[in-house]
Amino acid sequence: MHHPVVGELTLSYDALELPADTGLTITAYSAEPATPTRDALDLLAGWAAALDRDAGSDSRTHPAPPPRPGGSA
Repeated sequence: MHHPVVGELTLSYDALELPADTGLTITAYSAEPATPTRDALDLLAGWAAALDRDAGSDSRTHPAPPPRPGGSA
């Protein structure tokens, strides 16, 4: 999967089909520990937490997205 900020992500997934609702599937994605993908997901989680934390303030701006790894800011 490619994310526009952190780049390529290599994810494992599990799909659970719900027998009570035909055609409905829950899919959970995860990254292996101590991998660049895990680091990228942690970075995105921190960014999302900052947005949630600041959502109740009077600020009309949000934190800028983190810089792309290996790229210029």
